[in-house]
Amino acid sequence: MTLLARLLLSIVAMAGAVALSSGTAAASCAEPSADFLDTSDVVFSGVVSGLRQSGDDRITTVRVDRVFKGDVTKRVDVASPAGETDYAMTAAEGDPLIVFGERDGDEVSSSLCLSVVGPDEYYYEPILAQLGEGTAPTPGYLKAESRSFGLTHDQFAAGRAIVGVVGLIALGFLAFRTWRARRRTT
Repeated sequence: MTLLARLLLSIVAMAGAVALSSGTAAASCAEPSADFLDTSDVVFSGVVSGLRQSGDDRITTVRVDRVFKGDVTKRVDVASPAGETDYAMTAAEGDPLIVFGERDGDEVSSSLCLSVVGPDEYYYEPILAQLGEGTAPTPGYLKAESRSFGLTHDQFAAGRAIVGVVGLIALGFLAFRTWRARRRTT
């Protein structure tokens, strides 16, 4: 083997070792703990009852059972940045969840680093025990706004449907006029 080939092989081996030993970006989150209570606007636990995408956000709907901080309703949409896959919430429908969130008006946001998915004896159960008894949520629904024109997700979906129907009608009208114009010339 030539000196250049040996040098290249050494560099590739070292780069591979570094790549294999480095952690993922999600590992950059701090270990979840009840200490997040102090820095969060709202803290609550519940069960995930729905998931959807809205613009660049992943919306996780939570059926709340206990509130530990803040004014939280029985149902809450929690927005997390879906574009940043390392920080989007990973809970699936039916999963128990503790959310340490930020509240901006009627919207709650959180991330992978600020939510704890259960049931888990290592994180979920101890944190739930440290948070204490909590209180019952208030009646209502904190619904996430769509990132499009300030409308809720359902309003924006209805608007898209109306625009789609109007577009199809216009396309049909143009196709009919074209057909009629060709028919007259033949």
